Amino acid sequence: MKYLIILLTLISLNLEASESAPTDDGWTDIKTTVSLMLQGSYLQFTTRNNLYYLGAGAAASWYAFEHDDRVAALTASKDIKNIVNHIGDAGVFFNFPFAAMGTWYLGKKSKDTKLQRFAMEYAAAMYLALGESGLVSYIQIHKRPSSDNVSFWEKEFRGDSSWPSGHIMPYSTLFFKTLQFYGPAWSTIPLVFTLVSGLQRMQDGKHYLSDIVGAFFFTAFASEGVRKAANYSGNHEFYKKWLEHDVEVGMLYYKKTWGPKVSFTF
Repeated sequence: MKYLIILLTLISLNLEASESAPTDDGWTDIKTTVSLMLQGSYLQFTTRNNLYYLGAGAAASWYAFEHDDRVAALTASKDIKNIVNHIGDAGVFFNFPFAAMGTWYLGKKSKDTKLQRFAMEYAAAMYLALGESGLVSYIQIHKRPSSDNVSFWEKEFRGDSSWPSGHIMPYSTLFFKTLQFYGPAWSTIPLVFTLVSGLQRMQDGKHYLSDIVGAFFFTAFASEGVRKAANYSGNHEFYKKWLEHDVEVGMLYYKKTWGPKVSFTF
């Protein structure tokens, strides 16, 4: 993990300010993708839309931590179906950039710049979330439910804590980016893969429910940070209508009384 951080730092030193618009030059778009990832790493904390996810994530995580042991005992007693196992294990493959690169190339050949943008934002958000997951795993939240048959990929790129899960992040990032670019209908496919992969990780004794929930909201934050950095205006209409709005939180003074204020910009 420390070598990855050093590598990204060195790359960032050579990045020039550039637009997030895709080009026909793969190296230029790789640099832009890395730039989006680095910008997204801090913009995710200033993007007001992430207040939606913060509220939902805090509530869901509190529930998950409270019921981790019960859910772990329940899921670990179940046999893992082959298709569930295959989808879960495929998460390792999707940690590599092959899918994003293939999608970018398909967009280039078909002159579909939206597809190229999608591939670039997907890669940037996924590696931002994976990097954060690896760093946070060095904070000892809790160990894995079972330490049996832990693979090379599960122990060499992260600490001993199993929170959050890096395994489902390629799927959950794909869900958020597909929702952003292509709407809820297409996003149901990666959402199903996310749920199945999370189930497999719990049944296999590698993660608790809280690890899965944490990973899901890590990718939500990363996805929004990268979206803010890219500043793309052609997102799906559903996303624009329901999610692409700034939310402001503050205090309101009315009739000599102070109270919380939450406002949405439509």
